Amino acid sequence: MPEGWCSTSISEMCENINGLWKGKKEPFVKVGVIRNANFTKDFKLDYSKIEYIDVEERAFKKRHLLNGDLIVEKSGGSDNNPVGRAILYEGKDAIFSFSNFTMVLRIHYKDVLSYKYLYYYIMSKYQKGEMRLMQTQTTGLHNLILDKYLDIPLCLPPYQEQQRIINKIEETFGILDLIMENL
Repeated sequence: MPEGWCSTSISEMCENINGLWKGKKEPFVKVGVIRNANFTKDFKLDYSKIEYIDVEERAFKKRHLLNGDLIVEKSGGSDNNPVGRAILYEGKDAIFSFSNFTMVLRIHYKDVLSYKYLYYYIMSKYQKGEMRLMQTQTTGLHNLILDKYLDIPLCLPPYQEQQRIINKIEETFGILDLIMENL
C-alpha cells in the first residue's frame, strides 16, 4: 500500500441504516421514498419515479436521507444485476427516505473519508463483479449478505489524495460523456 494509505472496512467507517416500511402507527408523514426502481443502470438516482407514501413520523426522523449518504440495494437484483448497487444522494437533508429493500451508508468521519471516494470505490467493486459473492438467493429474490458487504476492505488514501482521485474520475467521465454525445 502506498505511504500514508491505510486499510479499513466499510463497517469501521460508516453507520448502516435499514430502510423504511410503510407506516402502521400514527402520526404519519407523507414522504418520498427512494426505491430500487430509482437506481439507474449508470449508478445515478432517478427522481422521476419516486413514490410518496405515509410513513411513521418517528421512523422518518431516524431514517431520512442526508446529503452524502450512499443508498445501497440490499434486496432485489437479478442474475444479470446482482444486489449491492450503490447510488449517491446529493440533495437536501430530511426531504426523502429510503425503502426497506435498501440501506444507507452514512460516513462517521467525513474529514477522513469522502463520500464520493466511497461511492466510486463501491461502484468499482460492483463493476468488477465482486458483489456476486456477497449475495444469497431465495425464491427469485437476491439478498445482500450484509456482514460480507460491510467487511469489504477499504483502501483509504489521505483525504487530499481521495480528492485528487475523485477529480480525475469525474474529469474522465466528463470526457467520455462528451464522446458519447458526439457519436
